[in-house]
Amino acid sequence: MTEVIYAIQVSIVVVLGLWAYNRLAKRWTSTLGDDVVSGYVNDVGYVAGEGGGSVIVSYGYSVAGTRYFGSFVPPWRHLVGFDFKMRTAELEAIFQEKYPQGYEVRVFYFRDSPAEHWLDSPPSKWAVFWKAVSLPLVILALTYIPLMFINLLIYLQPP
Repeated sequence: MTEVIYAIQVSIVVVLGLWAYNRLAKRWTSTLGDDVVSGYVNDVGYVAGEGGGSVIVSYGYSVAGTRYFGSFVPPWRHLVGFDFKMRTAELEAIFQEKYPQGYEVRVFYFRDSPAEHWLDSPPSKWAVFWKAVSLPLVILALTYIPLMFINLLIYLQPP
């Protein structure tokens, strides 16, 4: 019976390995930076959250006539003259001045799914690698744990 479980495990590894390779091969071209468009800042605003909040810059970009949106939290710690006692309205005003409406941002995107994108520079090879293999690894772990438990139960079964 354990041979059947081992065969199932090997089959799962092969299928998920091929799937991960396919995901990686499709995304690999995004590291070259060939797929790039200009995006423009739409709004800068404070978003409240649990334990505080943050100022978020939202932007939009178009690929093949379809409009996409994204946002980022600007690096506020690098502001000259930043004070931790600064009110959110002051911080928001600083970022509205730094990122006015219509401010241009470079958007690098994944050709097969333009909603998957990066700002200012193409993604690193490691970022693309982890993006491609993270889901197959999670599925692998979730399928292996029950199979290993079943294998343990079979092993512990008295003869």
